[in-house]
Amino acid sequence: MSRFVIGLCLFGFGLRCWADPVLPSFLSDHMVLQQGREIHLWGKADAGETVSVSLAGCVATATTDAQKHWSVHLPALSAGGPFALTVQGKKQIVIKDVMIGEVWIASGQSNMTFSLDSAEGAATEVPKADYAQIRLFTVPRKIALSPQEDTLPAHWQICTPDNARSFSAVAYFFAREIHGKLNVPVGVIESAWPGTTIEDWVSPEALQSDADLKSVLEEAKLATPDEKNLAENSLPLQLEFDDFELIPANAGSPGKILANFDDGTSRISTGGSFSYGWTDSPDALFELISPGRGAGGFAARVMGRLDGTQDSTLTAHYKLDGAAVDLSSYAGIRFWVRGNGSFRFRSKQPTITDWDDYAAPSLKASSDWQPVTVLFRDLRQDGWGVTLPFTQNALSGFTIESLTTLGYAPIPASGLYEGMITPLVASAFRGVLWYQGESNALKAHQYRKLLPALINGWRAASHQDDLEFLIVQLPNHGATPNEPGESAWAELREAQLLTLQHIPRTGLAVTIDVGDPKDLHPHRKLEVGQRLAFWAEGTIYKQPIEYSGPLYESVKIEGSEIRVRFSHAGSGLEARDGGELRGFAVAGADRKFHWAEARVDGDTVVVSRRDVPSPLAVRYAWGDSPLCNLFNRDGLPASPFRTDDWPGITGQ
Repeated sequence: MSRFVIGLCLFGFGLRCWADPVLPSFLSDHMVLQQGREIHLWGKADAGETVSVSLAGCVATATTDAQKHWSVHLPALSAGGPFALTVQGKKQIVIKDVMIGEVWIASGQSNMTFSLDSAEGAATEVPKADYAQIRLFTVPRKIALSPQEDTLPAHWQICTPDNARSFSAVAYFFAREIHGKLNVPVGVIESAWPGTTIEDWVSPEALQSDADLKSVLEEAKLATPDEKNLAENSLPLQLEFDDFELIPANAGSPGKILANFDDGTSRISTGGSFSYGWTDSPDALFELISPGRGAGGFAARVMGRLDGTQDSTLTAHYKLDGAAVDLSSYAGIRFWVRGNGSFRFRSKQPTITDWDDYAAPSLKASSDWQPVTVLFRDLRQDGWGVTLPFTQNALSGFTIESLTTLGYAPIPASGLYEGMITPLVASAFRGVLWYQGESNALKAHQYRKLLPALINGWRAASHQDDLEFLIVQLPNHGATPNEPGESAWAELREAQLLTLQHIPRTGLAVTIDVGDPKDLHPHRKLEVGQRLAFWAEGTIYKQPIEYSGPLYESVKIEGSEIRVRFSHAGSGLEARDGGELRGFAVAGADRKFHWAEARVDGDTVVVSRRDVPSPLAVRYAWGDSPLCNLFNRDGLPASPFRTDDWPGITGQ
């Protein structure tokens, strides 16, 4: 361990030996450090050397250990700034524009990474995102099998329209609300990854400590050597493509050459060209090589190395300006491929903006040239975006994802915790915003254990038992039930609600009213960020507000009726649209649920159905995308719930 001295506030402190210090990416210009908490700063230098650190008149010294680590602690500071942080060794490093304020981590999957410029109202919200005291830090994607000392290169940014537009919309709206209410600097760290499961983010120690979760780690041990290598390193890739042509819909009609690269260019016969995603795959190269297929001309080659975080995308634009062309007279596209790796064809159309394109399954290349035929009729959306018709009369191009021989290799359990959370936990934070669960909906019952494990693991690793966790409950998405029934999404929401009820210092932003039945990525992110902020303001920051919608508290059977009591009734319960309460169902001993009549009575709702004379259980908003309208008069929706504990569809 590094030797450190708790810093004292003083000036004019000098040292005789200077190291050449190195700081982690997290410690950079414009950063925000947590107010009211001891400040931990760390880095590397030559073994046995001495480092001096000063901030806001507080100074501490440390001597590096044999592993070249140094670590100091400075006293807690009140909100303010800007300050300069000076680290003196053989060289002096000055970190400028350091603020002291509130710091939060924003983590989860795609709805957390959903950017501000894609959110509802972006046209007006992005230009307004100009706040000198809100700071943004994005953790680069990294998979690891062991704790990491640093993130991949990154730095803090001041919140400006240009910097905020690609940042998490939920995190931005949260930060803006907190900054506006508290008038202190706010730093938000986005450490999230679309499509990931919660297992990716849970610490291995937390998984190991629960017998019901050890199976998650056991599955990870089944990974092949190549899969483990891809998690922390990279694998080689080499794919060659040639002779792209459109297949006529009628057998007697001629086909159309799209590109054969024989002229030494990547032009396409419809007027466009191929392009390559250089920044997403820095260790892979796109080039035209000679000879192509048939010992003449050229072929397109993608060659290099990819790790589990990188995307190697070769894109064909039918028109240089991105305009669509009518391909309704063609059945599909044929091309030739050879090499070492996998690939996937995705058709592009202007109506799809969420990357859930019509695509073919991934395929593996062989060492010899092989033809690949992609028929438009066989293309399918993956189903995680908006379901839209295939517009063969208006296609803008296609992409070919180049992959290693592993294809879409799974992320190992704890792989993102190790790669994207462990570099952060040495610092102090107020709390975590967590928006995830879509990828775990079919294992919702297990989520009851996984979410508390994640929370406990992050608290243990950061040595902050009071680290706050604010959870976004999954919104409405999918089918609206005609009759009461079972729902995996409802069970996942229940797991999130149970975490609130059983794990201290947690909060819940209910979003059952701001989702989209047809879109896994709803655009109404303002309300999500605000509701997270309301919970923080009402609990952590002690603001006199109602910070939650109604939450199920207790149930009492009163003859043929059931009375459900709620906490957070606020100014009173109401049906949001002023009509009858919707979304309640009751069941008797047969456990068959029926839609029920419901009426508000103080801070309770009385539920009944004439042909269920002896009700035993009540459910509310139990479905993928339920019709429900119970709110408090403070404008916040009630959380879905059930009073029974009967087995669901995701396990018991």
